[in-house]
This record gives sequence, structure tokens and C-alpha cells, in this order.
Amino acid sequence: MDDVRLHSGTLLADLRLPGAQSIKDRRQALRSVVQRLRNRHLGVAQVGPVDLRQRAFLLIGAVAGDAAGLDGQLDAAERVLFASDFEVAELRRDVRQDSFSSI
Repeated sequence: MDDVRLHSGTLLADLRLPGAQSIKDRRQALRSVVQRLRNRHLGVAQVGPVDLRQRAFLLIGAVAGDAAGLDGQLDAAERVLFASDFEVAELRRDVRQDSFSSI
């Protein structure tokens, strides 16, 4: 077996929804964003405080066999975030490459 290369990446998004009057308003908008990301085969988790009514923090993860594929997945995730009802206050991208030798 040859060496296997793995490319993994995460996006940490600080999202704001200034018009949200309640946590329920924010949760409804967030549910839509999370579903669109999951439809693109991305892992999504809400991190940070969950009781803020106008802010949400999402961690989005992707894995690919090559760097171009990973970049495409993370770029697609960013497009979903910027097309949502949320304002993207901050976005951090972390990309890693690992390789595993055959046994």
C-alpha cells in the first residue's frame, strides 16, 4: 500500500444576527445555515456560548484527499455563510496535511 495523504481543514465562524429578538429567532436562522452546510457533506458544530441571542459560533470541518478538493469545500462553506442571514464578524481557516505510511 502506498502512503496515504489526508488534507483536513476547519473554519471557525463568528456570526451575528442583529435583528434577532430572541434565541428562538437566532436558532431558526442557524438551523437553515447548518442544514445547507451539512448538505455539502461538511461537519458542523455550534461552539461557544449558546445563550447569546444575536451571535453564534460555528466550527465547520472538511476532509479531502487533495489540497484543491479541501479548498473547494471550505470555499463553498464560506459562500454559504456569506449568503446567510448572518453577518460574518470573523472567520478563521486552518488547513493541515497529514500522511500515513503503509503498514
